[in-house]
Amino acid sequence: MDEKRKTSISLPAPAENLCAKHYATVMANLAFYLRYLRRHQPSRQKLRTHNDGSEGIIIVQVYWDMETYNALHSLAFALRWSVSYLICVMLMLAEDGILPGAEGLDPEDRGLPFSNCDMKVKMWGAAGYIYTEFFLFSSSKPPNTTKPAAHKR
Repeated sequence: MDEKRKTSISLPAPAENLCAKHYATVMANLAFYLRYLRRHQPSRQKLRTHNDGSEGIIIVQVYWDMETYNALHSLAFALRWSVSYLICVMLMLAEDGILPGAEGLDPEDRGLPFSNCDMKVKMWGAAGYIYTEFFLFSSSKPPNTTKPAAHKR
């Protein structure tokens, strides 16, 4: 497993209880929430959405492996949301009972998909950059094709 790295998110002060109550559930079902939020259309034609700080902001220290970090940043970037806002939306969904297997969900959202985020760079230099970032879903983790090496004594 990838080493977890420390970062932080900023949440509206009223969301502190939501975070304490639902953060573990959201992280345990992250692929579900990412897939559920794919309904929002990606756009470069709007300003980034952030959490409203009018009632105060709390800073929450979080520890994510790089796959989690990349998945969150990929979707947030595509939607023009801050990662903190994305996490807050997921916490509110959990509070509203939007969980894997919940009734009324699109059948595509019911499963617990495995997710994979990557990017392909076509050009990266002083003149500019061109890259494609992609986020793939499948119904299960890919099969392990490696076999353990035999140990000789």
